[in-house]
Formats: sequence, structure tokens, C-alpha cells
Amino acid sequence: MKQKKFKKKLFSAPDIIWATPLYEFLRQCNTTRLKKTILDCGAGSHKDRSPPLFLFYQYGYKTYGIELEKKALANANRFCKKNDIPLNIIRGDMRQIPFKNRLFSFVYSYNAIDFMTKPDIAVAMGEIQRVLRPHGLCFVNFLSVDDPDRQPFRRDDFTLLLRSKRFSHFKDNEADIYFRNFEIIRKEKRLIEKLWYGRKIKQVYIDYIAKKK
Repeated sequence: MKQKKFKKKLFSAPDIIWATPLYEFLRQCNTTRLKKTILDCGAGSHKDRSPPLFLFYQYGYKTYGIELEKKALANANRFCKKNDIPLNIIRGDMRQIPFKNRLFSFVYSYNAIDFMTKPDIAVAMGEIQRVLRPHGLCFVNFLSVDDPDRQPFRRDDFTLLLRSKRFSHFKDNEADIYFRNFEIIRKEKRLIEKLWYGRKIKQVYIDYIAKKK
């Protein structure tokens, strides 16, 4: 009976995660024989959206997440409490990930790392490498220099903690340096044009899926 309920929930339309590139990362993770432990660096959510970690939870992964921004963290944990789902999301900073070395088979940061300055991004990438097991997979996406958004951040507690004023943008191969101790399995540049709260916007990302050596 419980298994039937799980399958029904797995394929129901409301549970489709908005962070669509993570479906490819999930597919890559599922091809390995590594233990199903995964960490989301930037695991918060919008008020009306499921946390992306829920995708991996549905497929049997033991999930963990860290989130620095208080409102995004509260939204994610409200979802967990309402649905009685233990995604294990805590307050934390990816520049100093609060977990032991080589603890996770899989780590990702989706639409989160670009909030930081480039020196801090280098620190965060070192932390991702530290907590990832040998042969483990990571997904990280970066904003491209072709992305048009150059607006400064609104000054608040979150941006003060990050010490950043606007998104960091990268040339096509600039972020390759962060993956010197990885094998890059997949790299994709995405141009997106979409309606966002009634306004048409353009976004350009560079996505990496890489295996730790």
C-alpha cells in the first residue's frame, strides 16, 4: 500500500520540479553505483515552489541542504513540515559547508553560486570538492557574460553576509578552472527567454556536471 502511494505521488503533476536541468543531473547520478546521499548548496525555495531537493527525495536519495537566506530557508522548511518530508535543510554557507570531508556522493548548487563574488565562488567550489566523495558527481551552474542582468542587489542581511553587490558573470570557459580535480562529464550553455511575473526576461547560464577524480 505504501509503495503504491509513493508511485502515485512520484508522477503527479504538482511534484514536477521547476529546476529542470537537475533532471539531467539526476539521470547522471542514477547511472552510478554510489550511495544515494546528496547535498544541495542553496537549498531554499520560493513560497509557491517545492524545494529542488524534493526531486531527489522522490527517487530514494538521502537528502541534505544548506541555505543562507532566511526567507528561502523558511519556505523550504515550511514545505517539509506541511508534507512531512525530511529533506534535512539547515542554515549554512557554502563557503564553509558544515559537513565532514567526503560525506556525499552527489553535491549540487543550482542558481545559487552566482550571488557571490568570484573569490568567494572559488572558496565555495573548494568546499564542494571537499565534501564530495572520490568519483562523486557535482552540478554547478554559472551566469554567463551574455546574461543581460547587471542590476545591483537590494541591500539586505543576505547580501551583507555575502559581501557582494551583484551577480558574478563568467566567460564560456572561465569557470573550467574550478574543475581541475574533476572530469567534466557535461557542459551546456543555455539561453532562456521566458515570462516572469508578466515580464519577459532573458537568462544565459553555463551548466557543469563533473566527476571528482
